[in-house]
Amino acid sequence: MPRLSDQYNEDENRNSTQDLLWAHGIKATAPRIAVIDFLVQQDNPLSIGDINKKLPKYSTASIYRTLDVCIDKGLVNRVNIDRSRALFELTFGRKHHHHIICTDCGDMEDSEKCLPQDIEKTILSHSKKFSALSHHSLEFFGCCKKCDVHE
Repeated sequence: MPRLSDQYNEDENRNSTQDLLWAHGIKATAPRIAVIDFLVQQDNPLSIGDINKKLPKYSTASIYRTLDVCIDKGLVNRVNIDRSRALFELTFGRKHHHHIICTDCGDMEDSEKCLPQDIEKTILSHSKKFSALSHHSLEFFGCCKKCDVHE
């Protein structure tokens, strides 16, 4: 837990986002507060471009740096849709989950159903290069009911 400065303790203007950042060992700068405040309101992961459109006051580089720090501290999760695109979502206050993504329209749904832990052990036991797993990410791709129209 970070040490809170006297200034921070006496700051009557601080909010829950600042407290959340501090609790994760992250300095509460204006861009970080804005990005986290925005992500709290979202139901689905968003791209850097989506975040930047809603927060044009902050540079793309500043948003990237904010997300990198928050990922390192476990506050934000990177969802890799493909090699060219990553999406970001807040992890705080949410259960571990995966995503189901429509390959036609891009619609996305969370799935809290997870693979049994013994599958992780099996995967690790067959690995030639890894001795431990820290976490996993799994995305499913298919066609949503709106796009799956049979005529």
